[in-house]
Amino acid sequence: MSNAFLAARFKLFPPISNYFIVPSKFIVRAIRFPWISICLLFLANIAFGLFLHDREISIVTWWLAIADIILEFGIISIAWNYVRKLILLCFTSDVGYSVMAVAGASIAVIIVAWVQISGYFLVMLAAALLLRVDLFTRRIGTVFSFIALLVISLLGLTASWIPIAISAGSVLR
Repeated sequence: MSNAFLAARFKLFPPISNYFIVPSKFIVRAIRFPWISICLLFLANIAFGLFLHDREISIVTWWLAIADIILEFGIISIAWNYVRKLILLCFTSDVGYSVMAVAGASIAVIIVAWVQISGYFLVMLAAALLLRVDLFTRRIGTVFSFIALLVISLLGLTASWIPIAISAGSVLR
């Protein structure tokens, strides 16, 4: 094909991008952002916060829940390589297999004994792992992943206070 033919073709039929609005890079990045994972983690933490409100627990338990969230997200983001190596190290000997079997059985007993609260923790862990995988596939570092997980979770716990404040009448005065 000659250059004259191609030039004539583009005069008769311009590229299709001339007919459509091409979204900006900001819009494309916003669409690719892991909104579903963020919403799931946010809603899981709201549900956990509402569960804690229903039980009318003390402020110490709230602080323990926040400490657990920080520890959990620190393990799955910043310290994941070290935890993975430790777990794999336990499977290198017979004693390690025995220790892991006893630890697994103990965790199973705790999950069965406290079904309702362990369900909330497992849902929060699953949502956090989903967001962590989404952030990992986007090549976002471990520290930023930890900060993102922590901020979204704390916002979810904070949002669980909104219905309580509205029902108490302290917000809409």
